Amino acid sequence: MAILPLLTNLLNIPSPTFQEETLTNFIEEWMRKRIANLIVKQHGQSRIFSLPMIEGLPHIALVGHSDVVPDHFEAYREAGQLHGAGASDMQGSLAVFAVLMQEFSQLKDRQFNFSFILYDAEEGTPLEQNGLYSLVVAESDFLQTIDLAIVGEPTNGQVQLGCVGSLHAKVVVSGVACHSARPWDGQNALYNAIPLITGLSKIEPLKRSILNVDFFDVINITESCSQMGRTTIPGQWSCNINYRYAPGPSMAEAEVMFHRLLVQAKTTSDIVCEIIDHVPAAQIIESELFHQIVSWLKTDIAAKQAWTDVAQLNGIGIPAFNFGPGLTAQAHKPDEYIRVEDMVAYYHLLRQLAHFRSPN
Repeated sequence: MAILPLLTNLLNIPSPTFQEETLTNFIEEWMRKRIANLIVKQHGQSRIFSLPMIEGLPHIALVGHSDVVPDHFEAYREAGQLHGAGASDMQGSLAVFAVLMQEFSQLKDRQFNFSFILYDAEEGTPLEQNGLYSLVVAESDFLQTIDLAIVGEPTNGQVQLGCVGSLHAKVVVSGVACHSARPWDGQNALYNAIPLITGLSKIEPLKRSILNVDFFDVINITESCSQMGRTTIPGQWSCNINYRYAPGPSMAEAEVMFHRLLVQAKTTSDIVCEIIDHVPAAQIIESELFHQIVSWLKTDIAAKQAWTDVAQLNGIGIPAFNFGPGLTAQAHKPDEYIRVEDMVAYYHLLRQLAHFRSPN
């Protein structure tokens, strides 16, 4: 089977964020050699690979990002698992998508037009640096021809609908710095922050059910830092607060909800709060084809309790869902792996899309 050798090759190419060029070029060359009529659109290190469009057929896009998080290491196979940086998130999906495009190109009776969207800079970047964002801007007309997008994020083989929004805010609590031997000369900013820290820790996840799946609004301190100095009472303490929220609210409404939670934390200290990054939740777009394919996949359906680029696709009106063979618990692990049997099952299922016929 071509998938395992291809995935091993992909895993042996380092592709951290902003360094995806070698991997992208490898995938493009691999596909050009095997697909005589491949159409390629290029924007930076992002690509849209398409088969010639057949008039009247719906258009399905297979979507995945090229960058990985863990430090690079040579791929190896062990006990039914293929280890490599980004194996689950989401090189396994990329290998399947490339092989499927090759197979679909050889069919004369396929029921869909197919594209493979490969984009860079997804992991931890501001939205404006995300490769799919650039494609949305540059290829808007083409993307609007897509009737359904399948985003190959790790989902444990489930269909995961939508995604939560993600807001990051920098909060600063002030004090008065002084020598630690004479603390009465100052005011400890970290101590001033304790009511805020305690209050946020007591805010429970809020469940919101949408399309019979459960999302959760959650708020957490993810980074914190005091003014440095072993013998200094800190005059300033700062933190990053990450707020995740279910689909539904607009970005402006979510920011109001976030500020209400800060008030709910009942801090007694003066704080300065600045929202430094915000990406919206996916406003789930449904269609007849969306429901037909989700039903046909016959897999568990859950909420995507994370942010993915389904939000960008839904934002321009494209029905989309997350569905990949990778394991969510393996994403970003230093010894990341994908189960070979999961990837093979995913491949065999999606290859049947070429012959899918609407029940209507």
